[in-house]
Amino acid sequence: MIILTGANTDKAKNDSGKVYKKFSFSGVIKETIRQAEKFGYKPVVYDLGSLGIGEPFHIEDKVFAEKGYYSTETQKGYKSKSLFKPEMVMDCLTKHKDFTAYLDGDATLYGSIDEVVGDDYDIGVTLRKASEMEGEWYEKHIDIIKFVNAGVIFFNPTRATFEFLDKWHQVTHEVGNDQRALNQLVCPEKCPQPHSIHVMNGVRIKYFPCEQYNYYLFNQGLEPDIKILHFKGDVRQYYPFGWQKRLYCMTVSSVLYNMARLFRKIFPKKP
Repeated sequence: MIILTGANTDKAKNDSGKVYKKFSFSGVIKETIRQAEKFGYKPVVYDLGSLGIGEPFHIEDKVFAEKGYYSTETQKGYKSKSLFKPEMVMDCLTKHKDFTAYLDGDATLYGSIDEVVGDDYDIGVTLRKASEMEGEWYEKHIDIIKFVNAGVIFFNPTRATFEFLDKWHQVTHEVGNDQRALNQLVCPEKCPQPHSIHVMNGVRIKYFPCEQYNYYLFNQGLEPDIKILHFKGDVRQYYPFGWQKRLYCMTVSSVLYNMARLFRKIFPKKP
């Protein structure tokens, strides 16, 4: 199995340009490399700019090179940062022709994922937790985030997969966002069940739960048997994920989250 990841720089910035002080893309990626080798996988890292590790992968976009996001704004206030993703995956699959697990540069392998390899599907995507698919913010951004997070995706090197990558590349540039394009291509009308398989335009899509394979809801506590951690956006403060932060997630954050949910049920917002 190939574990594919990459980034354009070591220091992450939010959309206003502020640097996340303790977060390090290279640190996350080096941990993924260590874990991949530990479990017998082959790590492949692409340097999209000035990461400093991995093989160079040039992105011909000056705004992305300078700011880490594209000038294309698919929805006001939502920055597109990974239009290169389909092309990057295609390059890796073409070179290695092996089952490939793609991880965003801020996601790290945390456990063995042997069980995701199978011949019953072409594309494996990570399905959002039900609690994430509710509320005002979700409704406002549903066209982009819908059911699937694009931070972790599994690819079988089948003919259907290569055809899918061509289509994903095309739609990504049409709509200006890789995640929006992915959701358009892999999501049925209703939210699928975890581990189910749907055939979409001749491509077998399997849905893996984010709770295990793309976990970023640190503010809700910790799920059992997490395989991949994703330190995206406003949860980057949980990196590095040492024992103190694990303990905090298992105790304080889970209690605060459940109290907040209870409060919203007792005192719902007035329409």
